[in-house]
Amino acid sequence: MRINISNKKIAFFLLTIALILLAGLRPIGIDKDSLNYAGIIGLSFTDIGFISKEPGFLFINEINNFLFGGDVQTFFLIFAALGVTLKLLAIKKLSLLPFLSILAYVLLYFVLHEMTQIRIGVSAAFFLLAIPDIYNKNFKSYLFKTFLATMFHYSALIMLFIYFLSPKKINQYLYFFLPLISIVALLVDLDIIFIMKMVLPILPSFLGSKIELYLMLLERGEYSNINVFNFYYLSLLGFYFIAILNYRKFKSDYDVLLIKVLGFSLFSFYFLSGIPVLAFRVSEFLMITLIVLLPHAMLVFKQSNFMKIPLVSWMGIYFYLIMFLQNLNL
Repeated sequence: MRINISNKKIAFFLLTIALILLAGLRPIGIDKDSLNYAGIIGLSFTDIGFISKEPGFLFINEINNFLFGGDVQTFFLIFAALGVTLKLLAIKKLSLLPFLSILAYVLLYFVLHEMTQIRIGVSAAFFLLAIPDIYNKNFKSYLFKTFLATMFHYSALIMLFIYFLSPKKINQYLYFFLPLISIVALLVDLDIIFIMKMVLPILPSFLGSKIELYLMLLERGEYSNINVFNFYYLSLLGFYFIAILNYRKFKSDYDVLLIKVLGFSLFSFYFLSGIPVLAFRVSEFLMITLIVLLPHAMLVFKQSNFMKIPLVSWMGIYFYLIMFLQNLNL
């Protein structure tokens, strides 16, 4: 049955509400981080501090304290409303296949961003919304969204570098070898910890303190395990190489830029793998663009509807093995 425009809008609205309620009303402890958050929700910003949590988190916490008496559930509902709504608005603006992009979002990022890493979830949503600003070279708008993203997670500072990528041209040789360079650095055992310690003194205190914390946890043996050649990242590496070789076949104005962002996310993952938590934070932040790029890749093929089957299957397997089994306590 043909769905008209108004019905699509209704479906989009109802889906937005459903996802907000699903994330915001989840049982505390069903994910990895909600118990930790529940322990600090209701505290004043002076008790939490800017080093431990970003200003956006502290601001929402204060609003929640004032309006709802520090209720944990309303706090999560506010974050879910921001993360889900902003991402779906970005999908509506960027994607040629919005409902496939929503499915990609649900399977790849919903549990991670709206239930676990809620601060980076809102931050990444602002990054998605800023993609058109790069294409249109609207620096003021992009800088404002970078500021908002950074207020929710300091890793969003990487956006300052992304702005200077050309959104219309791509050097195939350079970008083909970009992730390979970082893999070579990994294989020759480049000491990224030493490099980070050298860089720390020139970083802003709020960012330097975060990295110092990551290094301290690493020295204690916490967050030290990483499989750099796991199935997920190897799959994305293969997809990236295919996308680079066939970038002219992509249909959206934004696809060249999205392919480049994927290249830098893979580079950051392998280059920073000596500090696993940092490698995942940066690469996962940039990879939010996959929820648009992966569906767009289907349009490269003449039998695009048929090619959606392996894509959805791959995303479904990822959701079950990583999101469901490893990120939810069921």
